[in-house]
Amino acid sequence: MSRSDSESAAAASGDTGESPGSDPGADGDSADPAPESTASDRDPPDPSGPTGRFDRIDRTTQWVLAVVAGGLLARLVLLGARVAHYDEGRVAWWSSYFLETGQFEYRYIIHGPLVQHVNKFLFDALGANDFTMRLFVALVGAFLPLAALLFREHLDGDEIVGTAFFLAFSPLLLYYSRFFRSTLLAAAFAFVAFGLLVRAYDERSVWYVYGAVVLVALAFTAKENAAVYLLVWVGASALLLDQALFRTGDDRSGFDWARERLDARTRPLGDYAADFLWHGAVVVVLFLAVTLYFYAPRSPDTAAVGFWQAVTNPTLFPDLFDRTLDDVVEGYSYWFGGTTDAGCRQDNIIDAYLCFLGQEVHAIAQSALALTMMAVVGFLAERWGRVRSRAVVLFCAYWGFVSIVGYPLGTDIANAWIAVNALVPLALPAGVGIALVVDRARDSVHTGSVRFGVTAFALLLIAGYMAGSAGWYVYMNDTTDDNELVQYAQPADDFRPSMEVLQDHAADHEGVDVLFVGNTYVRDSPRDAGIEPRCSSISDTLPLQWYVDAYGAEGDCIQDEETAVERLQNGEVDPLVVIAPNSLETDLAPAMDGYDSDVYRLRHYGSEAVFFSDRTSDGSNANAGAVEPRALAVGN
Repeated sequence: MSRSDSESAAAASGDTGESPGSDPGADGDSADPAPESTASDRDPPDPSGPTGRFDRIDRTTQWVLAVVAGGLLARLVLLGARVAHYDEGRVAWWSSYFLETGQFEYRYIIHGPLVQHVNKFLFDALGANDFTMRLFVALVGAFLPLAALLFREHLDGDEIVGTAFFLAFSPLLLYYSRFFRSTLLAAAFAFVAFGLLVRAYDERSVWYVYGAVVLVALAFTAKENAAVYLLVWVGASALLLDQALFRTGDDRSGFDWARERLDARTRPLGDYAADFLWHGAVVVVLFLAVTLYFYAPRSPDTAAVGFWQAVTNPTLFPDLFDRTLDDVVEGYSYWFGGTTDAGCRQDNIIDAYLCFLGQEVHAIAQSALALTMMAVVGFLAERWGRVRSRAVVLFCAYWGFVSIVGYPLGTDIANAWIAVNALVPLALPAGVGIALVVDRARDSVHTGSVRFGVTAFALLLIAGYMAGSAGWYVYMNDTTDDNELVQYAQPADDFRPSMEVLQDHAADHEGVDVLFVGNTYVRDSPRDAGIEPRCSSISDTLPLQWYVDAYGAEGDCIQDEETAVERLQNGEVDPLVVIAPNSLETDLAPAMDGYDSDVYRLRHYGSEAVFFSDRTSDGSNANAGAVEPRALAVGN
């Protein structure tokens, strides 16, 4: 407990530091008459009002709530300003498809199904756009700092607030809280689940265990790497058990300590076994219910085998379970089946691992250095600076540090989001570390100006670094090539202004709205199903399809540029947007007379696109006096 919390507790218990029978006015004449109080002085705040209710919350919780409010604001401001990443556009398209058609099945290539279910409802209620696309992840990231309160039996007030602070404002976590990807969701659910397990131990309540199981199941529905969290938990628990057996606190051996713990049980072993079987059955049912709900297919066809069909006809549940299990096994086999490709443009797996690890470390050094350094400080202080180390702090430190060196083994592309898996648990030892620095600064006020100056400077340096890094990399330069957080498939430029013509006119435009042209952007044969237009090559053109769909536009393709020019010139096709490789700009020029041009990059570097926009009036709307802008996008 922090000093402020101790004072609050003392005040609440009536311990003011005076003797119980003291009375300042007991001597009658010797006491000065009490001044007349004003109405505001006499009347206490209404305990039923919002101010009164807030005053009843302890100071630590008040600070955490303030951190959450600040983190929420930091995530919602300009949330839709960044143009969609390749992955964001792909998952958002499938979410919109689910809403429009009612069709859903687990597609492991885009990871867990949770976000598609959630965004289906968000798109239906708020519309499909870049803001609503990222809203769910932003809200989870904003409220994640509340999880620090789950550890209040093990951390003092400053440490809880410090943990919440790093979860809310560490720039790397902030960036990926504003990114439509399930990595942060899985990490957040796992962290809260761990906190609930800690509360279950503290309160001796199985209800917290049930809540933890639901959160673990949600982590599995968010992303497949939730299985890795369980493995890391087993490893961290083994380290803590080894420490407990090695450091028993007296002359007993580890075996003696374990034997005494077993002998100290107050109930027969059979009762423990019965409880374990009962609660284990409930845990299994909860886990299967949550995962089945999200992974099970959906279909509007009443004759199909889908989740709601099985709800109305329970005899279909065996078939539904078998199909869902087959989908899940296929997906997890893909992600955990291993690969012989080195990756990172390296010749062997060792060099590829070092390459991915180096990129992760660079991202952490750029945007999570304060959190990581404070986590190291907190871990060292906990491990070697205390007589009895707290298991919660060490567990999260082991979890986080192992994740830093372990996750590059499992990635197949260069990215910074893998660091999220490590930074979320490391926020707890980082909170311990920053609280230690704050405590030293507080003590040094009375012990020496030099020490106070050093610690105060360290705190200002941490705050300035985090504020500067967040402002520069999260908001001002969230797509530039000098930002380690930006992955290759993030468009470097915002091409949306040249596609606004779709938002303005796609609804009343007849025929094809968007035309993809050229071998690079058009497939030899259309896909049997999937992202539309099915003739487009998504590897080179995403996230454009997301915007085509979000604007309610219709897309089509012409692979040969000469055919495209001919059909454009004779008016056989009259699209609002035409997209083609930049190498075809000269070939398409004869059909582009009168168009203005804008150049954009569809990837982090390279893949330039030229958007030609024509603001001339459309003959089909001439009678209505409307002026219909047109646009042409030519890609590299």
